[in-house]
Amino acid sequence: MSKFVFNLEPLYDYRQRLEELSQKEFAEVNLHLAAEEKRLSEMNELYANSALEMDALKEKGAAVSDIEMQHLYLEGLKRHIKAQEEAVGQLRNLVEKKRAELIDAARNRRVIEIMKERSLNAHNLKENKLEQKEADDLTSARLRRKGNEN
Repeated sequence: MSKFVFNLEPLYDYRQRLEELSQKEFAEVNLHLAAEEKRLSEMNELYANSALEMDALKEKGAAVSDIEMQHLYLEGLKRHIKAQEEAVGQLRNLVEKKRAELIDAARNRRVIEIMKERSLNAHNLKENKLEQKEADDLTSARLRRKGNEN
């Protein structure tokens, strides 16, 4: 039986490496997104706590300068939150882009994989037919010899 050789094996290997690279990039961007979303959540929590502190200052009748300082802090925090929301939005877009690239890479690898499977099946079918032909030839040769002996 002859050994199966897939002519497009280098292409298949290349597409596998591309898919693995895409998986790695997708995972890295996903981790980065999770970290930035956590940071945004922490900033929102800090804002909520600071707003409560400002309300407490107002209720206590704190000095106007203290209230104004707290207000300026909250305004700055709001700007940072807005910038963080934009960064998270950009990362979400990047995650979707990387997801699409991964799907495309997997699809491209799968096409070659299907071609490889079909080629292997054709090879096996050809080998089976060849083996069957050899077996038939041996059988007919034996029968001819037996016929010649009688």
